[in-house]
Amino acid sequence: MAGNKETNVRLAPCALEALSRITVRRGTSRDETVRQVLAEHVALQEQEHPEDRLTHISTVLRYPRPPRWRGDPRTDVPLRVRAPAGLLERARAVSLRLPGQHPRAYRDYQGRMLTDAVTTAIARDEPFDDDFLSGLLPLLRHGAALGLWRLAAAATSTRPEKACLLEARVVRAAHRRTDVPHDFDEQYILRVAEVLEREESWHALTRFESATGLARRFLTGPGAKEREQALWEQDKPWEKLYEGLLLADDREERRWRRRQGSTSYDWTGRGGTAVWRARRRVDLEYFEDWLVERTRTDPAAGVMEEPASPGWLLRIPPAWLAHAPAPAASGPYTAWAEQRRLLAFPCRNRQAFWPLLQCEDAPGHRPVPGFEPVAAAADGLRPGQVLGFIEAVLIDWNHEPAEEPLLRIALDVPADQACRFGFITAEEQHRLMARARAATLKIMDDFITWSADDGAGESYLDKLREARGDTRAFHRLARSSPSLKGRKFVVPHASWTWPGGSVAAELVAGARPELLEWLAGAAHRSSSLLLEQAMQAAWQRAFDRHGFRM
Repeated sequence: MAGNKETNVRLAPCALEALSRITVRRGTSRDETVRQVLAEHVALQEQEHPEDRLTHISTVLRYPRPPRWRGDPRTDVPLRVRAPAGLLERARAVSLRLPGQHPRAYRDYQGRMLTDAVTTAIARDEPFDDDFLSGLLPLLRHGAALGLWRLAAAATSTRPEKACLLEARVVRAAHRRTDVPHDFDEQYILRVAEVLEREESWHALTRFESATGLARRFLTGPGAKEREQALWEQDKPWEKLYEGLLLADDREERRWRRRQGSTSYDWTGRGGTAVWRARRRVDLEYFEDWLVERTRTDPAAGVMEEPASPGWLLRIPPAWLAHAPAPAASGPYTAWAEQRRLLAFPCRNRQAFWPLLQCEDAPGHRPVPGFEPVAAAADGLRPGQVLGFIEAVLIDWNHEPAEEPLLRIALDVPADQACRFGFITAEEQHRLMARARAATLKIMDDFITWSADDGAGESYLDKLREARGDTRAFHRLARSSPSLKGRKFVVPHASWTWPGGSVAAELVAGARPELLEWLAGAAHRSSSLLLEQAMQAAWQRAFDRHGFRM
């Protein structure tokens, strides 16, 4: 059918069999049957409050489970879905997304919203089960599904998560019998804990196994409907169970590990990065508030502190403002955003616009002149990424902090690009390239030495020596090393460190448009890489502080 978009979902075989029965009963093709049941399901979901919308139990339990190892057989089956793009987007919007899941993410963290929509639509019309699903309440409300997931998360919480959540518990207890308001640090602690519980979570097979055990406890038998209601309400009995699961000490875990050895995977790293993501999200909330609420006389600089950020300093031109107008008054701002004269980002259920200047001769705002090249560098970003881009535009890349930061905060310009912009001469470019080449050869020599020390075969070592000097061939061999033991072969690039401040400051100083566009894109890429490195550091720091010790 013209106008349909084609995509694929993977379902349990019993769900596909149920779809076949619906197809026979309706006398339509399979594609048309999918469109019909999906449209009916979406129409019903859109009429319900978000917590009262339905999901299938298989979504909450991640069933069928993905293969654990590459090459393992799959137990789910593909289903082609051909439907209008608008219907597919509406279906995703009314489907279950567990905390920490995202549409584009690593396998364990990938949301399956369309799969949930199709599965739930089929189950509403034709119930199905198999050996795994038998006895479980098939359909439950989103509120109950999230209540079940939070119990599973509490039962599998790592020490970094427990430390964060228990710190918030202490703050709440201290203020339970007093009217004294929370100070800033206490508000931050409480908000991070709330985000960790409700918006950020780590995902792995062990958590879905925990959810499965809880589902068999609460969502089977004659009282399943009543217990689903209790999961939905999350009232005092639920809170008591949640706290019991969260506060359970590690003695049983230690005994089990002593009996079994240390072969069971330690999820401390994932717990540590979940806490880091929660803190980073709250930091961005505060940054958004600062950006939107500041006036021309407010401070124009602030540090995004470690550990949730790399510790960089943000500097904003004092006259640059943001504005989040009411929808009825957003017309001119939206037009300026479409013309690439400013950026738009979601803010408190509205659209905010930045950067703006206050009009001197009348109420209102006007765009910052010359911002178009910077806005052009943000083309292709999703709305949720724009705030991070704005942050990158404001980073002072030449700030020297009082204390040495955990990560090197610098904007490195490729040597050829620096020469093209006139920052360095051709002779300086060649010198940087020669230095990078020498460093690459030394890394190759060190890698050959490491491989020999780790017991690599003479045949493999000969191949490495022959490839010395050929970066691509050496990299292929290094990736196949059986004795790598976590070491990576990384080629240093010839680069020149940017000595200037922020992209915004360069715009104010009158930098060339082509330089502004390149700098804005490079600043965003560099800041994104630094954030990934900060999260990796949080992973390692979690093991250092909280990792299991026999």
